[in-house]
Amino acid sequence: MKKIFIILSRDPRSAQIIMFLINSLLKKNYHIDLFYYETKLYLDAYEKLNFENKNIKIHPLKIGKSNKFKFIKRIFHILIEFNKIRPTHVFTVDKKSFLIIPFLNFFFKKFKKIHIILDFDDPKNETIKESILTKIQFFFSKYVDLMIFPSFERAKIFFKFSKQINKKFSLLSNHFPINFKPSIGNQLNRILKDHNINYSKIICSLGTIGNNHHHEELIQSVKDWNDGKILIIAGWPNDKMLDKLNGVITQNNLQNKVLILNNISEKLWLEILFKSDLGICFYKQDSISHKYMAGPSTKLNNYLLANIPFLACDNEDFQKFNSKFNICELVDPTKPKEIAKKVNELLSDNLKYNLLKKNSSIAFHEKLNFDIQFKKIYSDLINLEKNKININQF
Repeated sequence: MKKIFIILSRDPRSAQIIMFLINSLLKKNYHIDLFYYETKLYLDAYEKLNFENKNIKIHPLKIGKSNKFKFIKRIFHILIEFNKIRPTHVFTVDKKSFLIIPFLNFFFKKFKKIHIILDFDDPKNETIKESILTKIQFFFSKYVDLMIFPSFERAKIFFKFSKQINKKFSLLSNHFPINFKPSIGNQLNRILKDHNINYSKIICSLGTIGNNHHHEELIQSVKDWNDGKILIIAGWPNDKMLDKLNGVITQNNLQNKVLILNNISEKLWLEILFKSDLGICFYKQDSISHKYMAGPSTKLNNYLLANIPFLACDNEDFQKFNSKFNICELVDPTKPKEIAKKVNELLSDNLKYNLLKKNSSIAFHEKLNFDIQFKKIYSDLINLEKNKININQF
């Protein structure tokens, strides 16, 4: 049985693609040791991390004070476990977990290094600490056997920054498996009733509730929505964002049309998703990751799973994406009037709405699903073991 280490500096459930990857590797008879950070946020949302498969051992590290000491302690723990188990492959996810690779490489030589890069940015736009970590990631990535990115565009920019030419890589976006079975809750109607909110159609924005998702403009647009339509913003808020958005709601007298639900459970998240008629997929163009979200976006892939059309940013990345799949409507997310116009038009045009749903279903089942991507990833791993790999290349 092949042995794998998967190392993260987050809870693996914060990136659904990592959970799908872990479960799929377990089905291929790999034994996995999973090292990750355990946080109260994800314990509240998902409870304790648990796998039915016996071929995985989890190594949670609690996040709290003295993180520098805990980071050193974590390195020693991984080194000790590595010496005992001698895995054939080590997966690291994003740059903080990637810091373990130089240590492992110094003490041990015979293992395959796979690095999954979900998010990164130009070091010039980061804090001093983050930019140092990014530069370390750029430098040591040349020693990695296989790199995995959520999109071709992000890979291209990463290799430009790291000054690597003709570097081979593979793709793994945030898509759901075709046979994914969601566990849907039954709380939403009661919650809406408690807030005296009546509706005929639900528009939702799911995910991080922060400064970079145009939530203020979205809420302001609700003033011009046709009667019966409500907005639900649900997910995990950044500092002071709830007060800011609630202020916008009160200022515009939208208490009966806009509901913000924070730190919700997975079941409530899925209930909101599957009861919604339209999704919102807005990102401020303030980072490399946010400029290239057509494909990697968790929001987008949730809407694909639920087969609901959505509004997305009218940027170059989504323009190319939608010209290929035609599953959403594009709009300037900085203009509330234009957002409202798109919402009203799409939800009153049954012909167009149903066409987008049909296209979404086709895209999900034929192209934008985890199963197709994992076949390629698994093939890459097999070839990597045989020291002959033929992966994407510029």
